Amino acid sequence: MQKRIFWNFAGLILFCVILLAVSFGVLFFRAAQTHEMAAVRDKAYLVAVFLNQAVLDEPDFELVENIGISQTRITIISAEGWVISDSHEMADLGVNRSDRLEFMLATTYGKGEAIRSSDTLGAETFYYAMLLNDGSILRLSRTLYSLREVFLSTLPALFTITVIILVLAHFTAHRLTQKIIKPLTQVDFESAETIADPHLRDSLYEELWPYIKKIEHQKQEIASQLAIRREFSANVSHELKTPLTTISALSEMMLNGMAKPDDVSMFSEKISNHAKRLMNIINDIIRLSEFDESKVEKDFTKFDVYQLAKSVISALQDKAAQRHIRLELTGPFEATANAPLFIKANSHLLDELMFNLVDNAIKYNKDGGHVTLDLREDKGQCKITVTDTGIGISKEHQHRIFERFYRVDRSRSKKTGGTGLGLSIVKHIIEHHNGNIVLHSTKDKGTTIACYIPTGLTNNV
Repeated sequence: MQKRIFWNFAGLILFCVILLAVSFGVLFFRAAQTHEMAAVRDKAYLVAVFLNQAVLDEPDFELVENIGISQTRITIISAEGWVISDSHEMADLGVNRSDRLEFMLATTYGKGEAIRSSDTLGAETFYYAMLLNDGSILRLSRTLYSLREVFLSTLPALFTITVIILVLAHFTAHRLTQKIIKPLTQVDFESAETIADPHLRDSLYEELWPYIKKIEHQKQEIASQLAIRREFSANVSHELKTPLTTISALSEMMLNGMAKPDDVSMFSEKISNHAKRLMNIINDIIRLSEFDESKVEKDFTKFDVYQLAKSVISALQDKAAQRHIRLELTGPFEATANAPLFIKANSHLLDELMFNLVDNAIKYNKDGGHVTLDLREDKGQCKITVTDTGIGISKEHQHRIFERFYRVDRSRSKKTGGTGLGLSIVKHIIEHHNGNIVLHSTKDKGTTIACYIPTGLTNNV
C-alpha cells in the first residue's frame, strides 16, 4: 500500500511536470511568433517612412540593415506585381507576386499580412506588405520560429527544472506517504482497548471508523462462533459416546457369554434403542448442517396446514396415550367444519417443526397432562402455537433452549431419549421461512411456543 501511494504521488507529479513543460513550450512558441510579427510590422513602418522620403529608384539595403532589420527580408514590388528589388540574393525576380494575399490586401487597404510556407526559404514565413507613395508595394518577410526550435532552445532549462522538481517530488511524496500511512500503522486491530483509545481515535481518519467497527464486530462474531462450535463439538462427542459405550458394553457381554439367556432379549432391546438414538442424533446433526450451509431448498408449495397438523397429532397420539396425556388440535376454523387453512411453505419442514414441538411437549409434560396445537391466521401470518402443562422452563434457561444440545434437565432428557437438537432445528425452520418464534414458560406450570410464518399468499392465489 505504501509503495502504491508513493508511486501514485510520483506519477501524478511527473505527469504535471510534463504537462507544464508542454504548456510552457506552446505558450512560449505563440509568444515568440507574436513578438516576431509585431517586430516585422514596426520595421515595415520604419522602412516605409524611409523609402517615401528618399524617393530612390534602388533602396539602399545596407542603410536599412544599419537601422536594425538585418534578419528581415525586404522586397519592393511594382503595382503590377513584379519584383523591383529584393534583399535576398536567391530571390526569383521573374515570378509575379500579384496573386499573393498580402500584396492584394496592401493594394486594396494600404497594408496586409499573411503566413505561409516560403518556396524560396523552405520554412513558415510571415509576410507584411504596405502601399508606398509611388504606388509600389513594400513587403517585409521573416522566418518564424518553429515549435521544434523553441523546444530545442528551452530543452536544457526544462531538463534542469524537471530534475529539480522530481528530486523535490520524491522527498515530498515519501513524506506525504509516511504521513498518510502513519495513522493506519498505529491501529492494533487485535486489541479492542487500543481501538477504544480516545487519543488514537482523534489521530485516525474519520472514514476508517466504520471499517474498524465492522472488523471488531466480525472478531466478536468469530470468537462467539468458535466458542458455539467448541461447545458443539464437545456435546456431539458426549452424545455420541454415551450410546456407543452402552452398545459396545452390551454387545461385548453377549459376545463373551457373560449375558444370561434370559438377559439376551433385554440386552438386544437396549442395543436397538441406543442405536436408534444414535441414528436420531446423527440425522439431526446432518439436518442442522444442511441449514448452516444453506443446502435446504425452499421448495414452497401451497397446502392445507390444518391437514398437516392432523397427521402430526395422529402420529404422536399413541406416545401421548402411554402417559395419559391429552392431545388437542384447535383453531377458529373448527366452527366451519374444519375449513382449510392454506399456506405457501415447505410442507416437509413444517411437518418436522410441528412434530418436534408436540413431541417435546409430550416428553417434558406431566403424566395426565394436556398438549394443545393451535392454528390460526394472524395478520398475513400463520400462527402455530403449542401449549403444554408440563414442567416448564425457568427464566435463566429460556434464552438458551434453542441452542444445540442445550437441555435444562439432562437426566430427564436421557430418560426420554431427547437429542437436544429438536428446538434448534425448529428455530432454523422458522428462519428458513423468514418467520419468528416466541417463548412463554413458567416453571412447574407449562410452556407455550408460538411460531409465526408468512402465509406467502395473496388475495389472487
